[in-house]
Amino acid sequence: MPVPSVTTSAAGSLTLLEDEDKDVRVYALNHLLVIVGQFWAEMSDKLSYLELLADPMSKELPAESRPQAALLISKIYYYMGYLDEAVEFALKAGTGFEKEKEGEFRQTIIAGCLDRAIEQTSRSEKIDPALSNIVDSVLRSTSGENGKLAMGLALSLRRLDLVEMIYLTSRAPSQPSTSAQGAKSQASRPSHDEGLLRYVLSEVVSGASGNESWSEDFRSNLFNLLLRLFHFNPTPDWNSITTIWAQNYDIDSAGDALIKLINESNHLDAYQIAFDLNEVAPQAFIEGIRKKLSEKDLAPPAENQDESDPKVILDNILRGITSAELFLNFLNKNNKTDMSILKVTKETLEDRYSIYHSAITFTNAFAHCGTVSDKFLRENLDWLGRASNWAKFSTTAALGLIHRGSWVNGVRVVKPYLPGGSAPNKFSEGGALFALGLIYAGRKEFAEEELKKGLGEGMDPIVQHGAALGLGVSAIATADEEIYEQIRTILFGDNATAGEAAGYAMGLVMLGTGSEKALEEMLSYARETQHEKIIRSLAMGIAFVMYGQRERANGVIKMLTEEKDAILRYGGMFTIALAFAGTGNNKAVKKLLHVAVSDVNDDVRRAAVTALGFVLFRNHTQVPRVVQLLAESYNPHVRHGATLALGISCAGTGLETAVELLEPMTKDPVDFVRQGAYLSLAMILIQQSETSSPKSASIRELFAKVVSDKHEDPMARFGASLAQGIIDAGGRNMTLALSTRAGTLNMNAIVGMTLFVQFWYWFPLAHGLGLAFTPTAMIAVDEQLKIPKIDLTCNAKQSLFAYPSTEKKVEEKKKDKAKTAVLSTTAKAKARERTKKAEAGESMDTDEKEDATTDKPSTAQKKKPSEPTSFTLPNMSRVTSSQMGYITFPTNGRYEPIRPLAEHPTPISNKGSGGASASGSIIVLRDTKSDEESNGEYIELDKSLWPGTGAGQVAFTEDQAPEVPPTAGATQGTTTQVQDDEEDIEPPQPFEYPFED
Repeated sequence: MPVPSVTTSAAGSLTLLEDEDKDVRVYALNHLLVIVGQFWAEMSDKLSYLELLADPMSKELPAESRPQAALLISKIYYYMGYLDEAVEFALKAGTGFEKEKEGEFRQTIIAGCLDRAIEQTSRSEKIDPALSNIVDSVLRSTSGENGKLAMGLALSLRRLDLVEMIYLTSRAPSQPSTSAQGAKSQASRPSHDEGLLRYVLSEVVSGASGNESWSEDFRSNLFNLLLRLFHFNPTPDWNSITTIWAQNYDIDSAGDALIKLINESNHLDAYQIAFDLNEVAPQAFIEGIRKKLSEKDLAPPAENQDESDPKVILDNILRGITSAELFLNFLNKNNKTDMSILKVTKETLEDRYSIYHSAITFTNAFAHCGTVSDKFLRENLDWLGRASNWAKFSTTAALGLIHRGSWVNGVRVVKPYLPGGSAPNKFSEGGALFALGLIYAGRKEFAEEELKKGLGEGMDPIVQHGAALGLGVSAIATADEEIYEQIRTILFGDNATAGEAAGYAMGLVMLGTGSEKALEEMLSYARETQHEKIIRSLAMGIAFVMYGQRERANGVIKMLTEEKDAILRYGGMFTIALAFAGTGNNKAVKKLLHVAVSDVNDDVRRAAVTALGFVLFRNHTQVPRVVQLLAESYNPHVRHGATLALGISCAGTGLETAVELLEPMTKDPVDFVRQGAYLSLAMILIQQSETSSPKSASIRELFAKVVSDKHEDPMARFGASLAQGIIDAGGRNMTLALSTRAGTLNMNAIVGMTLFVQFWYWFPLAHGLGLAFTPTAMIAVDEQLKIPKIDLTCNAKQSLFAYPSTEKKVEEKKKDKAKTAVLSTTAKAKARERTKKAEAGESMDTDEKEDATTDKPSTAQKKKPSEPTSFTLPNMSRVTSSQMGYITFPTNGRYEPIRPLAEHPTPISNKGSGGASASGSIIVLRDTKSDEESNGEYIELDKSLWPGTGAGQVAFTEDQAPEVPPTAGATQGTTTQVQDDEEDIEPPQPFEYPFED
């Protein structure tokens, strides 16, 4: 009988494996490796004996065959489904596994090895050498197409050497060009793929790759490595480098680079870096760079400054003066506020009620934020005069938002209402001081003296309240000890009104410092005082101090969340929100969700759900799914928190799933839940056209309907009114974005949003939202910071990024033809007659037949022309963050940007443009014909918005201020807009707010 050629059992080989001859055992082992996929179940009974053979100390097999035994065990465990044991014995197999051919087994084991290595790294354990060898071999064999995958793995393993190796072995994508200019640029193009470095930078900045567990030393070393690798490029990517400086707080490197560029007369790159730093870096960082420049004699002269001097230009850019003037002109010139909305809202809401008066105040302040337009106020002086008490405070403070960034005229605008002014009233005086802080937000040097006066001992607590808030906003994140101590003195006075503002202000001044001294003082006083207002403001102040501190805030968070006082636990929720803002930290999210469903206090639960929006805003597409069940909670406070979490995280994105989740909540039976839904819908749909977000038109109509409905609850009408201002913020030229174009956290926006949420307890804090608004403009300037008249191309349909239509849809009502009364006897007679005619074969024309023929639509309908796929827009136009990826400059024009914009269009739903490599709002241009002395055309700025002989003259003292009437409307708003097609309009007469004591 012939021997079968097909193996039907592993029993024979397993028996040979126990033979006395080692060579027979080796033969049996090799045969078992071949058939293990078919007979692993039989072999599993011999696992204990196989493990004995694989033991390095065993003499049963030759040393070179023991790895084969370990490999066999690994395969058996693999087929049994025990992957951890399979990985363990694959590592023991060593060279045996390395020789294993490609297949599912090898891929699974490698994936398990990588997971094990990442897990050991996260636990700060030393990685086994065999495991490290497998990981290194995987990374070294990774092709260029999987470069980002390899980079991500190297980051997870915290292997900086592998990050450098992957970049240095990469090759830049080829971009052939036949032109001479293309050949020239080819020589300066980097040889390595900088896209990998930008990918790493975006992952580090975004916090989306589980990097919350990284130590500060590793993070700093990674930034230093990226900085060094970026400098390998002959023409460095300064935008990415700027982001690294800001993230790593590397003042020395930033200062040295600017000094080198100025000394090399490379002014264009220096100016662009300064613009970008002004956008992404805090105030203290900028001051450090200016100090470093002054040490190298690169500071501007104190007197007789020349506007064309590069030192003066650079200093003005760093201080934010240049960008403030450009944005102020942009917002004023392009103001598209629909005044009819404000008019209808004012006529509908009964301003004799304080809540409605405040609603109109905030709506107007948001809609005209930064536009310096006083038109609405001038036309409604009688309405202004009806403000009383804290509504008067809010109305005066609204000037700060309307004139935000008007650094030259700012003091003159509020001067009549400051203490000692021509309109004495303690509420308007306090509001004017708060307004002063809002105008000079983040620029304390322009208003510090006036605000400190308002904190004087003899001042009314209401005035001190406004001064403390103004000082906190203007000196935000400066860590100025003198200001902090002066505000602390007000706190220790234990007055509920002044102390409340002091608590917020102390946190704002020490924002993000993690100061132990400040934390100890604020927490101890919060436990001593009996005033709930002061306790709440101190709890929020502690949250501000821990802004961006991540794991370093865990001790403070644990302390606050275990407090018996619910107000301090409330502060603990916002401490989590600000400490882990934008990180998506899983532990933080888990903690917030736990508190949201377990805490006994409704305010704490609401705060916990709201905080989810801050933590998860970089992963905003996941937020609707996270809060979906919370939005259906029985507790209305949790539902309100869910609305705000959606609004905060998805602000400016137009995310459809978020809108769909919020729409049913606009019909919630509880008024403040509807209020939150209206506010959040406005935040999400800000700057969204009807094409990009089809529901934006119906949502706007909903706001108008709720505001005009006199039977609606006041809180819901208040929310709908504010929503009308938010969705049209800054004349429809501002957006809400919690991260900058460079991907870094937008400190002002996060803090402003946090303050705004506190309006639940204190309406004037709603003005904080003005800090969160960011102009969306494309302003291109040349070396002299002039704005050339050039046309940019947007490679998308114009309707995608169009302003909302202001035309009112008029529905023509057809007049129905009055029906003739017909008696029943007449109807019966006509029916009999029609029957007889029909039987006779005759037809009878009736009125119904005529009507039927007239109602038929015409068959020949005109077809709408198809919309062009691109359009042009002039310099200094609105360009939204999602639109930035579609913008291109003229290819063969006179001007070219010193670096390209985002190369690929960014999806509409994605915030930011081009990740970490996207350019900022102000672009510096290189003039290719500057040597020819050809005179180009430039856009003229409105000098009335920024009077003075040069950009360096900003802050006026009372003695230096020009002789002008002390009016609240020193600038003319929309009436002085630069209009090419219309004649200049005579400005209205100066006025003062008719406030009465």
